[in-house]
Amino acid sequence: MIGDANRAGDIIVRVRALAKRSSTHKEWISVADTVAEIVALAHSEIDGQGVTLSVDVPEGMPPLLADRVQIQQVLLNLMLNGMDAMRKVEPEQAQLDVRAEWRGGGEIEFTVSDSGVGIQPEAADRLFDAFYTTKEEGMGIGLAISRSIIEAHGGRIWVTPNPSIGATFHFTLPTGKMET
Repeated sequence: MIGDANRAGDIIVRVRALAKRSSTHKEWISVADTVAEIVALAHSEIDGQGVTLSVDVPEGMPPLLADRVQIQQVLLNLMLNGMDAMRKVEPEQAQLDVRAEWRGGGEIEFTVSDSGVGIQPEAADRLFDAFYTTKEEGMGIGLAISRSIIEAHGGRIWVTPNPSIGATFHFTLPTGKMET
């Protein structure tokens, strides 16, 4: 059993290193387009579960120097996790909100909020650890990989409980500067 845990740990270390290395293909990307593409991809899953989706990405946000596919991977992971958290919620109460906001100081904050079961305080500190999961069938690697991707882009990722029900996952990315 210890051998299996060590092998699994080695896999996560390699996957996280892969996300941090030159496997990124950074280019100037539109925040609105990046979010719209991943929402379109997840639309059938969202509709199939009866989740109400709200997307708020204001016009005129500065572009990001980022790997579009990796950022979409993080967004999709957070959206799917939110939908999983709402599986036991009545469909009329299932709400998923995806937002982006330009923060002063050269960063954009993305949030994915759900009206699911929420997160216990003791779990919040461990959610981004490899192999930690609150799901019955989860592997505990999605959020660890998401953290590696966001950190490789110079950002940070965290979770907060919602005031009433559910949780909100946040991540920031620096806007960078376009060379003229």
